[in-house]
Amino acid sequence: MRRFCTVNLGAIITSRLGALFATIFILQVSVVPHFRLGGYVIDLPLILVVLVGLHLTPPNGSLTGFMVGLMIDLALETPFGMTALTFSLIGFAAGSASPHVAERSVITRALTVALLGATATALFAGFGVLIGLEYVSRRELGDIALVTAVAAIPIATLLSPLIRWSLALRSSPVTSDQ
Repeated sequence: MRRFCTVNLGAIITSRLGALFATIFILQVSVVPHFRLGGYVIDLPLILVVLVGLHLTPPNGSLTGFMVGLMIDLALETPFGMTALTFSLIGFAAGSASPHVAERSVITRALTVALLGATATALFAGFGVLIGLEYVSRRELGDIALVTAVAAIPIATLLSPLIRWSLALRSSPVTSDQ
């Protein structure tokens, strides 16, 4: 008698995304600090949250952002919850943009990731100012946002197929506006 194995797609997607986020987090804390762009460290988990959020609903994008941000807050020396709040809001924004951007060209997604990445950088700094921390000066904030946006474009382009695989998206993205 043959036994049929039922596959739980939700478990597969969760395990793929978990492995992807864990890999990106390990790269962020061990490799990325040695390769600075304009003197600043690129925030790979932020770029990944935005990319994944572009394929999710706003609540799921927010939850993804919160979980990744919480992991970062626990591991790095940031005020507890500040990264989680920032990533949660950016994940929600990415999920809100999802119907308009997710199935567009890779370049459109990359530019959206760049814009949301720069926004997240400014939002994080703004939260820091609200609680009395001044991580960056106004001049540095613009530089950091610009570096984040510039770095996000090629990284988003390279990671996009991996995100589609992780989320088990079968259709190929539309390359032109219809």
